Amino acid sequence: MTESDARTILQEALSACQADEAVLLLRASDEGSTRFANNAITQAVARSDASLTIHVAYGNRVGTARTNRLTGETMVEAVRRAEEIAKQAEPDTEYMPPVEPTLVPPVCAWDDAVAAFGPSQRADAVRDVIGTIRSRGLTAAGSLASESSVTAVLNSRGHFAFHRETGIRLVCTAIAEDSSGWASSGSHRLDNVQVVATAERAAEKAAAGRKPKSIEAKPYTVILEPAAAAELLAFEAWSLDAKAADEGRSAFTGKLGSKLGVSELTIASVPDHPVCPGSPFAADGMPSPTVHWVRSGVLENLAHSRYWAAKMKRPYTGSPTNIILDGTDATVDDMIQSTERGLLVTRFWYIRFVDPMKLLLTGMTRDGLFLIEDGRVVSGVKNLRFNESPLRMFERIVALGQPEAVRGYGAAYVPPMKVDEFAFSSTTAF
Repeated sequence: MTESDARTILQEALSACQADEAVLLLRASDEGSTRFANNAITQAVARSDASLTIHVAYGNRVGTARTNRLTGETMVEAVRRAEEIAKQAEPDTEYMPPVEPTLVPPVCAWDDAVAAFGPSQRADAVRDVIGTIRSRGLTAAGSLASESSVTAVLNSRGHFAFHRETGIRLVCTAIAEDSSGWASSGSHRLDNVQVVATAERAAEKAAAGRKPKSIEAKPYTVILEPAAAAELLAFEAWSLDAKAADEGRSAFTGKLGSKLGVSELTIASVPDHPVCPGSPFAADGMPSPTVHWVRSGVLENLAHSRYWAAKMKRPYTGSPTNIILDGTDATVDDMIQSTERGLLVTRFWYIRFVDPMKLLLTGMTRDGLFLIEDGRVVSGVKNLRFNESPLRMFERIVALGQPEAVRGYGAAYVPPMKVDEFAFSSTTAF
């Protein structure tokens, strides 16, 4: 769908609106995924859809309706349904009028090669993955998914915003008799996804993890690879809501402007980041600003909606559109060589909140946990359960390495982290 196509659809729907105000959101996407297991392709699926979401208001009485049938008659029906809901709704005390016409800086997140990457290309790439892993005497499982999408917003005040993006992600697990190894590669650009290299990393981890040792569950120095670090950072990003913090319902209550972690820690959202772009605008069309959430260890911002920013007389931030964490030139190998005893963590699995007020999380290591002794990896380790808070972790960061693009928990560009006293609470049987 082109920008012209999107504008035409939105203008046709808007022309039918009779409410005081209206905001129309159009989303269209083409998605494809090829899954594999037991060294064979098991499923190939494709999905193409477009939907129009209509928000209307009479004063501060708001109604919403949605349709994925983008013909004139069905769009008018959806508009009337939204208007009827608004007339029956209770007043919304946090309602904000539509965004005034304003410039939305463009974000380059599109790759024609990803948009054209079809099922036959995915199948060829998956065969390369399977062949690489099978040649090591291992079993391959995982998925290769690609997507292209457009988002457009038009409101009754004349504000229009348009964005298109692509994404591709390979997730690969190599399985041995008593171990497994995992690797992934994702980007908005096809040439940034190295299929064979990703399969080789997974295979190497599975081979290195054979005959895993059981070790005591206790605090360890850990080296979190970027995927593991990004998984924990996502929970921190999801918890940044300023309203919850100001009302005493958040781990960040009373912490704005306070020291949160080591001085090397800087976390930002940068919509036009060249390696890991985010969305240039929110669902209401409000432009996404560049925001430093943590700068030099200090909590500099919380996530302010338009309503809460106006109420508290603070700058609008919106929610994190991506997670960008500064790093250094250090590699994971450099971190391993500087570690007397610790654990190398490939990724986590099944992370859940234990205590949101402390941002305390629990989860398990998976597909590649390794013991480090005297600056080298000496063996695989049976998985451990952790009970840890990113807030506590931020205070114990020893080193940060080279950032990498990570997809899966949102768009992130994060480095590996070396952290002292990372709390493991129990052992597992595998």
